[in-house]
Amino acid sequence: MSTRKRNAAAYRPRVGELVLDARTGRTGIYMDTLGGEHYLRPPGGGREWTAPPDRVGPAPDPSPDDPDPDRPHPALENRARLSARLAARNRDSRLNESRVA
Repeated sequence: MSTRKRNAAAYRPRVGELVLDARTGRTGIYMDTLGGEHYLRPPGGGREWTAPPDRVGPAPDPSPDDPDPDRPHPALENRARLSARLAARNRDSRLNESRVA
């Protein structure tokens, strides 16, 4: 159920704007609206996800207490570690396949 008042104007992001998906708590880059859903993409790149327009709003400004605003988001750091592990596993898998053949 939406908490937005009926007479309040809906927030309309611009393409490329950083927005907050209140449903998931994630920030993303607004890409487009298709079929009544906003399409968002993670700021560092990655897979798009959809969000209902009434749950999307402007992203909060970075905290002035943040010691390093240029530091990647922890989720992006985790993604990089996971990608490295998967690449190593795939490389090992291909090596094992070549030994069997």
